[in-house]
Amino acid sequence: MVPYIDPKILLLNNLKLNEKSDVYSIGVLLWEISSGNPPFHEESNKSSLIYEILYGRREDIIPNTPNDYSNLYTECWKGKPNNRPFMREVVDRLENFISNSNSITIYQQIDISNQANPKPNENLTPSSTENPLHGKVSQIIKNFNNTNTNEIIMMTTNNDISSENSSIIVNEIVDIIFKEVNKRNVTKPHVLDYLNNHSINSKEIYNWLLNNQNTSNFVFLLGYFNYVGIETIKNHEKAFNLFINASEEGHILAQYLVGHCYEFGDGIIRNDNLTFEYYEKLANKDYAIGQFKLGWFYKNGLSVKKDSKLAAYWYEKAAINGNLVAMSNLGLLYKNGNGVDKDNQKAFKLFKKSAEGGYSDGMMMLGYCYDLGIGIDIDNKQKAVELYLRAANLGHNVAQHNLAMMYEIGEGGIEKDLDKAIYWYEKSANQGYQNAQNRLNILKI
Repeated sequence: MVPYIDPKILLLNNLKLNEKSDVYSIGVLLWEISSGNPPFHEESNKSSLIYEILYGRREDIIPNTPNDYSNLYTECWKGKPNNRPFMREVVDRLENFISNSNSITIYQQIDISNQANPKPNENLTPSSTENPLHGKVSQIIKNFNNTNTNEIIMMTTNNDISSENSSIIVNEIVDIIFKEVNKRNVTKPHVLDYLNNHSINSKEIYNWLLNNQNTSNFVFLLGYFNYVGIETIKNHEKAFNLFINASEEGHILAQYLVGHCYEFGDGIIRNDNLTFEYYEKLANKDYAIGQFKLGWFYKNGLSVKKDSKLAAYWYEKAAINGNLVAMSNLGLLYKNGNGVDKDNQKAFKLFKKSAEGGYSDGMMMLGYCYDLGIGIDIDNKQKAVELYLRAANLGHNVAQHNLAMMYEIGEGGIEKDLDKAIYWYEKSANQGYQNAQNRLNILKI
């Protein structure tokens, strides 16, 4: 990375990076794009290179490079920061360069035979296949507002993974996120587990995404990495903008996360009406993630008048489409006769299906049904304990409380054990469940 760093930073360690430092780095990058090689790539003595750069050494201009382009990057990498243009001027001049039709044939003008090891650009969009430089510069301009300078450099320098393999990996990751979100309604599925299990370097994927934003899947996943903080600091505002871009191309997950961001104020001001609008679009397209959310909004009176019947309607649609959370919530409506006729057997079946899918609320409620004999002919305390334990280990605070009660009383085939009871009450109370805290207060008297 040394050739990209402002020499003033190398000379004065206490000097902080600023806009003119970024301009220097962009200048070096623009040269690299025109050459097809990293700066000083044949240099073996890196330590002496640092001093040579400090004293003014720069790469030679590639023969036949358009003057407007070479003048820009040589001005950017001038030694004195005050002699460099501002970033806004760099962007304006690049945009002007691209709009100039005489620049479009730049690679035809550059004498590639002068390059010792010319490097083809592997990540071009169809519109730029005849002009790799034009495509690269366009991509940099497009990302100026969404990336920092280090990321822009990595967009061009990263070539560790092939474009074809990366496309496959990215599409598989997006598919995993979609299936888990559609099934469980969560926003942080186990993407890192997938990467680790397949020995995939998440940093390489992130860098590759920076340089490849030509499909809605790629735009979405870069937004997702920024949203959850994979290989970058969490940046909800940047993530939201990328989700918006992908959603405008019809990307379902991006549309869901735009709604999610509006719902929780992530990267944008909270707006329940826009949240409902995005979820409604998905629900009407028969996606469980949108159907569940409409059920939730009608159940709780968010942006719409509270309506348990409509809540049940949308929960049922989402449940039919495999959403485990909707199954559990619909089960509660049947158990309580809320918006539907009371039916404990239907409730039991819905809790069972939700639990079998691995949803902790479903496990807890199924355990509760076995505990009290709801929807079945006879209670089964031992089965209740098994389900409470499974849900408790997944962090469900009510299941932890109920399991603690079993240990306190000695039910369900387990011996009375106050130490274990206190352990689980504390787990539950630490997650804010007041009933557990009340029991702790009594047991510790």
